[in-house]
Amino acid sequence: MRRLWIVATLAALMVLALPAAAKADGITADCTVAGTTAPCSDTTWYTGNVHVRFNTPAGNNPHGCEDEDVTTDTAGITYTCTIVVGTGQCCILAVTIKRDATPPTVTDVTPARGPDTNGWYSHAVDVAAHGTDATPGSGLASCTTTTYSGPDAASASVSGTCTDKAGNVSAATTIAFPYDATPPSVSPSAARAPDANGWYNHAVGVTFAGTDALSGIDSCTSGSYSGPDNGSASVSGTCRDKAGNSASGSFGLRYDATAPSVTGATADRPPDANGWYNHPVIVTFAGSDAASGIASCTASTYSRPNDPSATVTGTCRDNAGNGSANGSFPLKFDSTPPTLTGLAVAAVDKSVSLTWKASTDVASVKVTRARGGAAAPVTVYDGKRTDTYTDKQVRNGDRYTYIVTAFDPAGNPATAKVEATPSAALLAPREQSTVRGSATLRWHAVPKATYYNVQLWFRGKKVLTIWPAAPTYRLPTRWTYLGKAQHLVPGRYLWYVWPGLGSRSEHRYGALIGKSTFVLAR
Repeated sequence: MRRLWIVATLAALMVLALPAAAKADGITADCTVAGTTAPCSDTTWYTGNVHVRFNTPAGNNPHGCEDEDVTTDTAGITYTCTIVVGTGQCCILAVTIKRDATPPTVTDVTPARGPDTNGWYSHAVDVAAHGTDATPGSGLASCTTTTYSGPDAASASVSGTCTDKAGNVSAATTIAFPYDATPPSVSPSAARAPDANGWYNHAVGVTFAGTDALSGIDSCTSGSYSGPDNGSASVSGTCRDKAGNSASGSFGLRYDATAPSVTGATADRPPDANGWYNHPVIVTFAGSDAASGIASCTASTYSRPNDPSATVTGTCRDNAGNGSANGSFPLKFDSTPPTLTGLAVAAVDKSVSLTWKASTDVASVKVTRARGGAAAPVTVYDGKRTDTYTDKQVRNGDRYTYIVTAFDPAGNPATAKVEATPSAALLAPREQSTVRGSATLRWHAVPKATYYNVQLWFRGKKVLTIWPAAPTYRLPTRWTYLGKAQHLVPGRYLWYVWPGLGSRSEHRYGALIGKSTFVLAR
C-alpha cells in the first residue's frame, strides 16, 4: 500500500509539473490536423478534426495511451496517458483538446452615424459589423470596423466579417449607402465686360454657377464689387451640392474708380534765356494713379502770343479710363527780337571804341571780335546792358571785325557789324624798330594842340627836350642839353610826346600822346 501511495503521489507531482505541450520522461503527444502534425497544445483552438497520438517507450505497460480522434466542436476534452518506468516509478501525461470548426455569424453591418445631408454621406464614416458565435468557450474575438472615405458612389458598399477565438472568419455581409465627398465645381461670371484695358471703373455684379457629378447642385450665391480700388480685387461665392459639400470660387478683377491726378508738366527743353521761351515749346504733362496707373497724358505746343504769364493746360487718363482734372504749366514767352542801331567805331593806338543805340527791352550785350586771318572769333564782352565798349586788346595795324549782339530778357538777338584798324599814336620810328644814322620822330596830331613837348631818354637819363609846333621832329646828330654837349650814339632810346595847349609860357599840357622806343645802330 505504501508503494502505491508513493507512485500516485509522484504521478500527481509530475502532472502538475508538465507543460501544456505534453512531454514527460519520454511520453509525448502529437496532434495531426489536415495532414499537419505538431505537438499537442492545451491552449490552441483547433478548427478541424484532430488525431491525438501518444508516443511512449516500448514495453512499459502504458495505460490510456491509445490514439484518439476529436471530430466535434468542444470547449475542451482531456486524454491521459500513464506508464510505469523501471520498478514502480510512474509517469502521466494529460492532453486537453479544444476544437471549434464553426465560423461565427454576422448579425448586422451598420454605420456609426446617420447621413450628413439629404440621406447622403459626405465625409468618412465608420461601418462596424456585429455577430455571434455558437461554440461554448470560443466566442467572438472581433468584428471588422471599416472607415469608408471613398470613392464617391450613389450606392457605396462596405462588407463586414466577424472572427471567433478559434480564428474562424464569418461570411461577409454588405451594406450600401450613397456617398459624395467631392465638392462641386464653381464657375463665376461677371455681368458685363471691363470698362477699359481689362479694368472696371464702376460697380460690377458677379454670379456663380456650379456642377456636381453625383448628388447634384443644391444652391449657389452671387455678389458684386464696387470698391475699394485694387489691382487684385476679387468677388467670392460658393456652391453647395445636395450632399452638403460646398466649394468656393472667386472672380478676379482689376478695379479703379478714382480719377488720376496731374502731378506736373515738363517742357521739351529748358527756357531759352532767363526763364523765357522765345520759340515754340512742347509741354508734356505727367500724372499719378494709385491703382491702374497712367495710360496717357497730353502734350501741347505753345507758340503765341507773347506773354510773361502764359499758361499751358493738360490732362491725364488712367488705364481704367478715368480722366483727370486739368493741370497747368506757367511760362514766359517772347519771340520778338529787340532793335540795335547806330553802331559806330573809333580806332586809335592799340584801342578800338564802339558805340550803338539799343531799344529799351535790351537786357544784355555780347561783343565778338575777329581778326583778319585768325582761326575763329573771340568774345570780348558778354554782360549786362551797355551802349559802348572799348577794346584795348588789339594790335596796331591789324584789321578787326566786330559783331555786337543785343539780347532781350527772352534771349532774342539783334546784331550789327563794323570793322576797325587801330594804329599807334607815335608813328615813327615803329616801336622797338632799328634805325641807322639819324631818326625822324612822327606822331598823330592832337586837335587844339599849339605845340608838342618831346623828350628823349638814353640809358635812364633824359638827354633832350624840344617843343616843335608840328607833329614831327628830326633828331640832330649833336646838340646841347642843360649846358652839356650831347650826340647820337648807338643804343636804345625812349621818347615821349605830350600836346601843348595855349602858349608855351602857360606850361599847360594834355594827356600823354604816347611813348615808344627805337634802337640806333652803328
